[in-house]
Amino acid sequence: MARAAVVLFAAAALVWPAAAGAHAERRAVGFAGAACAGAPVAPDTVLEGRFGADRTGSYVMVPFDVPRGTTQVRVKYCWDAADGGAPLGGHTLDLGLWDAPERGATWAEADFRGWGGSSHPDVQVSEQGFAPGYAPDRRANVAGFTTRGYVPGPLPAGRWAVELGVAHVVGPGDGDPDGVRWRVEIELAEDPAFAAQPYEPARFDEAPARRGAGWFAGDLHVHAEHSALGDAPMDEVFTFAFRPRAQGGAGLDFLTLSDYVTPSAWGEIGRHQAQHPGRLVMRSSEVITYRGHLNNHGSLSYVDHRTGPVLELQPDGVLRAVRAARPAREVLRAVRERGGVTQINHPTIFPSAVPAFRGFCRGCPWDHDPASTDFGLVDAIEIATGPAGLQELQVGPNPFTPLALDFYERALAAGHRIAAVGSSDAHHAGRTPNPITQSPIGQATTMVYADELSEDGVARAIRRRHTYVKLVASDGPGLVLEARPAGGDPAAPPAIMGDVVRARAATFTVGVDGGDPTFQLLVLKDGLPLAVLPVTGARFRARLPSAGEGRYRLQLQRATTIEAVSSPVWLDADAAPEDFRDGLPRGGPQAVAATVGRGGLRLRGRRPAVVRCAARGYALRTCAVRVRVRGVTLAKGRAPLRGGRSLVPLGLTRAGARHVARTRRAVLEVRALGDRGVVGPQRRRLALR
Repeated sequence: MARAAVVLFAAAALVWPAAAGAHAERRAVGFAGAACAGAPVAPDTVLEGRFGADRTGSYVMVPFDVPRGTTQVRVKYCWDAADGGAPLGGHTLDLGLWDAPERGATWAEADFRGWGGSSHPDVQVSEQGFAPGYAPDRRANVAGFTTRGYVPGPLPAGRWAVELGVAHVVGPGDGDPDGVRWRVEIELAEDPAFAAQPYEPARFDEAPARRGAGWFAGDLHVHAEHSALGDAPMDEVFTFAFRPRAQGGAGLDFLTLSDYVTPSAWGEIGRHQAQHPGRLVMRSSEVITYRGHLNNHGSLSYVDHRTGPVLELQPDGVLRAVRAARPAREVLRAVRERGGVTQINHPTIFPSAVPAFRGFCRGCPWDHDPASTDFGLVDAIEIATGPAGLQELQVGPNPFTPLALDFYERALAAGHRIAAVGSSDAHHAGRTPNPITQSPIGQATTMVYADELSEDGVARAIRRRHTYVKLVASDGPGLVLEARPAGGDPAAPPAIMGDVVRARAATFTVGVDGGDPTFQLLVLKDGLPLAVLPVTGARFRARLPSAGEGRYRLQLQRATTIEAVSSPVWLDADAAPEDFRDGLPRGGPQAVAATVGRGGLRLRGRRPAVVRCAARGYALRTCAVRVRVRGVTLAKGRAPLRGGRSLVPLGLTRAGARHVARTRRAVLEVRALGDRGVVGPQRRRLALR
């Protein structure tokens, strides 16, 4: 590693909070078995215990009972500081909350009520929504309102659980032989005022923000107030993201709101859409595992984040195994099966091979091995996160970017076709308390070529790998990478970034828009430099012949700083037709449709409604159906496809049980799912009876 990179790496190791995210928000407190610090709680239940270092990476479910008539559940927790000192990370426990299971004795996705990492020491849920007038420095709860990051709704009676995620426990070898002691305080309220105004999510307008194809600038990893407490409010995030660069904003066309784990912010986005016409906020979440983070774009479903062992604390203090550790591929597959797009975030930041980083940024690097990952389920890899470099120190690039590019190239070399994306991982909109190590929204920016600016349009663009990354800002130099096969139709449109050219030879057009002579354009084949081209002007173009089959991508440099990176074009004469263009299998025309009985769909009553699903396409296995109204899922179900057909029974969701009695019309949404992608969604309006 060059000396400049070593210096930068050392500086970043000390102060880089942008990608550390929730895990840089540790709230460890002095602990001596007394009440947790902060606003007082009149606890109905107090639970205490101790975890050794051998429990690191596990999830401990701590049960407690909620009686009928409860209108608010408040949970407060704390843990002791590590002995022996741990300058880059002591003990860390994360907090999640799960309500009473509908079936069985364990807690599944339907029971999830929120997650706040280790930044939320005191949380509450009620049937009401979130306190108005959110201030970034407010850490106190407001009685009767749900804490941001948690899911408002009815409080079913039964056996709830606090989830203590054992993110890191300092072990005997690092000076703490006793492990971490913890305390959980639970307060239950029965005040009718806390259920007076049940939460109503705002309607999300799913119409395209802009129609027509083009290149759109976005940030695929942005946090707001439903991630760590103290993060920027949503209106500040959206206003900065969509304000033009000339006016001090990020100048973006879209962003993904990827708050930690939870879907709690999705019902709030619709309250802001009218203020930003022509701009898109995609519903997303960052799935935090203790061996890596990934984004769940557009599935519109919470996906179980618990990849480590799940344990249950018994009354006698013994930990009972509930579920073994799961490979990351199960999370990736779940996102894919629900129609979402998968993205591995900051894969090489704070490498775990450096001992000090293991406690400082738990789970930030991607430590799931290739077998447990299955890169065939990965749609995108974040090759740039945060600042492009530390220009103030006259060194660059960001030390984690070359490492992430190497990670990306190794995934491509293994035969996988994956989009290159870049993101800011911003938590404070345009504010950067430490401008050397934090980045505003838009640094980095991902450019996507989409057929329309909508959630589905951007998802299709990423699956097609029609992407390149501007590491500095949305108005940075643009890249051009086009290919025409030898002997092909000259009138046909050229292949662009992400496409597969079914030929043994091609002519490439490469270029830079908005460049100057300080830039160099690298053309790489299979990860190795093929050509280095000086950029001669603001609109630079060059033509190059191919050098055999393989993958070709661009990398724009200014001295040692990487300014832009493209997804490859693949030159592969033997590529099967189903392997390219849509990012989906192409085994014949693809379609999916659902039909219901005459008179509409019946959701009321004991017997579940049944929808007939028909699909055609390559290797489709499952049909998934949802009934939605104003952004609320009333009912959903899925069933295996046999011969391209299935009968899908629908079950009411908890939200559906509240809304269906006063709903007359809804939207039926159907997708067909396979290992290689998704067909649909097809949507149509229908009557409910």
